[in-house]
Amino acid sequence: MTKYIYKYFSTEGLKKSKSVSNSSRLIIREAELYGVDWKIIPGTQIVTLTYKGQEKSYYHQIPTTTTALALYATHNKKITSNLLQQAGIRVPRGFRVRKDSTNEYLNDVYENLNKPLVVKPTDGTWGENISLDITTPDQYFEAVDLAFEYSIKKKRGVIVEEMFDGTEYRVLCTRDKVIGVLKRVPANVIGNGIDTIEKLIKLKNSEEIRGIKGSDKSHLRIIKDKKLKKYLTEQGLDLDTVPKVGTQIFLRKVSNISQGGDAYDYTDLVHPSVKEIALKAINTIPGLAFAGVDFMSSDITKKQTKDSYVIIEMNDSPGFDIHDMPYQGKNRHAAREFLFLIFPELREMKLK
Repeated sequence: MTKYIYKYFSTEGLKKSKSVSNSSRLIIREAELYGVDWKIIPGTQIVTLTYKGQEKSYYHQIPTTTTALALYATHNKKITSNLLQQAGIRVPRGFRVRKDSTNEYLNDVYENLNKPLVVKPTDGTWGENISLDITTPDQYFEAVDLAFEYSIKKKRGVIVEEMFDGTEYRVLCTRDKVIGVLKRVPANVIGNGIDTIEKLIKLKNSEEIRGIKGSDKSHLRIIKDKKLKKYLTEQGLDLDTVPKVGTQIFLRKVSNISQGGDAYDYTDLVHPSVKEIALKAINTIPGLAFAGVDFMSSDITKKQTKDSYVIIEMNDSPGFDIHDMPYQGKNRHAAREFLFLIFPELREMKLK
């Protein structure tokens, strides 16, 4: 893994920085299989690929075909929501508040939305500083403060929106093709009637598929932090509780794999209308070449209606290792599809 490291310039020359993302690591390995040369440009997080004299690059999971206009739109969740809504795609009803918004405006936002609410940073990632199931003013103001801890710049803001009652999925796609669909399940353990929740977490963290951030594993380990303990308390549980056999105990409200969740491949189970909506969504964002669409549905196996789904987010740099290494299900070879997006001619090549 040592060669998959970003480097930076220091007074002592080039020094090792952080590891490349696991998804980027998978792209590089696919490139090697197809005879594509690669290098990480020193002092940057840009990977350059060279094939038959053609040189193309990407940054994390963003190809050069994704434009600055697309990044402008996707880096602000409210702009994304506005674009999708005006294209006739269902999004949660909500408002943006800023650091300098008055208490009067904050109250108006709260009063004008149906509860429960979701509060999140406009530019957040990894499911950080998101609050769900907000039903009281005290919870609301606490959640807004938490979200602003992530978005500290004055002009950045927080999204407050109505919570949709459904299951969350991640649809990975280009502008022409859906690569895979995953069901994302919040961090959880299954009781065996013997072990405590703390022991069950330890056992689950020992699974081969799980690692720490920066590792070559697609799923991250469950962290026993204050939020986890608080959520257990809300359920009348704690780390010493011994769940009954077969009882599923959820440890977080958010379904992010980065927060210890599980990814189940659902690509072959979704109704065709889901893929149609996802492709319409990515084509609604000007210049967005590759994206992860966060899709919520009351039943993803049935034809989607205006009341049965919402799109809650569009990710311009989606981590797709979970599509190649799901917790359960098929490998969708997302890294290969990303490479084909950069060099379409490779699709016709037969590997030995």
